[in-house]
Amino acid sequence: MDPEVVRILELHGGVATRRELERAGMTSPTLAAALRARRLQRVSWGVYADPPVWSEAAEWDRFRLRVEATLRRHPSWVASHHAALVLHGLPLYRVDLERVDVAAPIRNSAVRSAVHVHPLPDGDAHLAPASPRALPVPLACVLTAAASGIDAGVVAMDAALHGGHCAASDLDEALDDPRVRYGRRNAAAALARSDGSSESPGESRTRLLLEELGVPFRTQVDVHDAAGFVGRVDFLVAGRVVVEFDGAVKYEGAEGRAALVREKQREDRLREAGYIVIRVTWSDLDRPAVLMARVRAALARAASASDESAS
Repeated sequence: MDPEVVRILELHGGVATRRELERAGMTSPTLAAALRARRLQRVSWGVYADPPVWSEAAEWDRFRLRVEATLRRHPSWVASHHAALVLHGLPLYRVDLERVDVAAPIRNSAVRSAVHVHPLPDGDAHLAPASPRALPVPLACVLTAAASGIDAGVVAMDAALHGGHCAASDLDEALDDPRVRYGRRNAAAALARSDGSSESPGESRTRLLLEELGVPFRTQVDVHDAAGFVGRVDFLVAGRVVVEFDGAVKYEGAEGRAALVREKQREDRLREAGYIVIRVTWSDLDRPAVLMARVRAALARAASASDESAS
């Protein structure tokens, strides 16, 4: 391809709009030829990507690139809902990554292909030249919960609170925004169940499952044994069952192997102190009934051990 076209693609992370490619000298025939030769691929209406870059990008990165390209095509638009979250660097969970929500200076909502366009009040016009070009974090979290459900909202709200992007009072205020017309009950439920102590989406999801068990638990608990401080655990259920979310990424490489050894030593101390330890992975969260059965079994073992020591 023409060096200028390559430069434009590199400038925007491997994704460019048709207008940007045309400005770089690409004509309709050369664009069509590039698509046939698979030197470019269309990833949405009027948006094209470098195939190797696109294929290697993570799913949420692809979504972010599509959102950014959509906004470049429309200078007066700003990202909304989970499209705003990805620009703010917040995690996405159980949202439609084929759908790009934006807010624009229009009176009525409209759907253009996979782009959902919502009205942007006059008072928010200043967001169009802002960075990122997105609705504020609290409103984006609330709108995501309203449109995509409680789990999606809790993961976003937890991350926003934990990262200091907003306070609970900001989320509460956003809940009263007139734009939250549909799905407000989901948004309110997500806000009620949000907790800024969760350090990852996996911890947020684990907490939601533990809540469904209806047993008492605490989050981010410091545990000690006779020798002193053992560590901080993600969840302590009914006082004796430790539940830890394990994303596994932290164990990659040489430093990761050393961390794994330390984690095993820590876990051994927890068990020696009488705790039952359950490690939770992403695959476990995809089988909630099995995970909940494991926790119930651990609670039963803990109760049995307590009865034996009492007798």
